[in-house]
Amino acid sequence: MKKLLLCLLLVLVLSAQVLAADYKIGFNNALSGVYCLDILENFAVYCAEALGVELMVVNDEGKIEKSIANVENLIASGVDGIIYFGMSDATFAIVSKMCADAGVPFVLYDHLPTAETLAHLRSNPYFAGAVGEDDYDAGYPIGRFAGAVGAKTAVLVTGNRGDTTHEARVQGFTDAFAEVGGQVLDVAWGAIASRADALKKSEDLLVAYPDVDAVYTTSGAGAVSTMEVLQKYDDLDPLFFVTDLDPEILEGLQAGQVTAANGAHWINSGLAVALLHNFLEGNPLKDANGQAPVFHVPIIVLQANQYYAYEEQWLQNMPFSPDEIRQLSSKYNPAASAELFENLLANYSVEQRVRDKYEAGVITAEDLERYGF
Repeated sequence: MKKLLLCLLLVLVLSAQVLAADYKIGFNNALSGVYCLDILENFAVYCAEALGVELMVVNDEGKIEKSIANVENLIASGVDGIIYFGMSDATFAIVSKMCADAGVPFVLYDHLPTAETLAHLRSNPYFAGAVGEDDYDAGYPIGRFAGAVGAKTAVLVTGNRGDTTHEARVQGFTDAFAEVGGQVLDVAWGAIASRADALKKSEDLLVAYPDVDAVYTTSGAGAVSTMEVLQKYDDLDPLFFVTDLDPEILEGLQAGQVTAANGAHWINSGLAVALLHNFLEGNPLKDANGQAPVFHVPIIVLQANQYYAYEEQWLQNMPFSPDEIRQLSSKYNPAASAELFENLLANYSVEQRVRDKYEAGVITAEDLERYGF
């Protein structure tokens, strides 16, 4: 009986060793409970599980000082690496020094550093790279799309002046819209800080320009209020475009209230996990110049008739399979490289992902037709 118990104990110990994660990686969520941030966390956890990594998630509670304290605590807890979301470009250098002093590799996700900061980070041998998106590139494709579907005039609803995220989205839309012959008539700044601000400034703008062809809101939060205003003035009939794919925006797409929205760039968090995993496996990826790579994730445009494709293949099922994630790491694929990441992102779109799943037998021809392809 004692021998049997010893054998069972040995089996349990060996099983625990097999199931144990290869690495523990720290990951900060800037503000848990916010949809656009929680979805980043969810995909990071999904990719970590695919790679056999334990993700230790901390909540910064929307405070810059808390994000720095969290990194300090993660390092003290003995993590093997850190994936960091910086609410301010200034925090990147601070985190870089902390990681260098502790000998802990790190990757940035979602928010990318300025060129000057990036040059500084690349002097740190523990900086493994970054995966994120340019906010200019959020506004630009939706501006081109607005022009492509016939809009000639537009008004914009956005955040505060000086907010680099929303200023860049406004500029991206304005530039792209102008290139296709469109004109931005006015911009409502400071219109997304609160629901009351969003409602008032959206209403003032739309009443001032009742004949405008299109409205673009640079965030999901502001867009919900803009939708309310458009419902109130049902004699107004502009095309409506949004950056961010919050649940309410998806409902608006389904109902035909939103013409198109862009987003789905939250995959950057999971690709950051794969990027750091390569470093931990002794295969630090380098770009064509031999430097720590920076990967830019496209902010893809989702048309109203493609609502079900996004809901079913991004939200109900992840856009990439666990095996596809594993192919990005040298542990599972000796050919893993920065070029592999670049090729994946160069082909990242709603249609391409759906067609890839069709080719893999995950979805049917009927699904393709239902998704608008």
